[in-house]
Amino acid sequence: MGEKAAEPLSPQFVLMCNYMAEGCEGGLAIFDGYLAEYGHLTTEKCAPYLANTKGDSCSNYAKCPAYAKISKSYYLRGYNFNPTVADIQKEILLNGPLVTEFGANDDFSFYEKGVMV
Repeated sequence: MGEKAAEPLSPQFVLMCNYMAEGCEGGLAIFDGYLAEYGHLTTEKCAPYLANTKGDSCSNYAKCPAYAKISKSYYLRGYNFNPTVADIQKEILLNGPLVTEFGANDDFSFYEKGVMV
């Protein structure tokens, strides 16, 4: 018999329940790693993505079971290092998915679809 397919993890749970981060208002990606390491993650099925956080609360996901944890969170090649595309590709190849962040100017708040130039 084959292995059971993994369920998708919930980004909504991370946005709403990570008290160390700032949800949709920013924060550092490493705090999402800390949540997955010292807390847990749950499934998309239990905490579906809503594309916003207004009117939502972590208490809405109190009954969601712990589904996944990570063993260690860390900065790729150390704090304040700007990894190259090759660094990120190597990390994904060797260790799997990673969390990242990017800076966006105010124009990004008006983005709806397509390629932003």
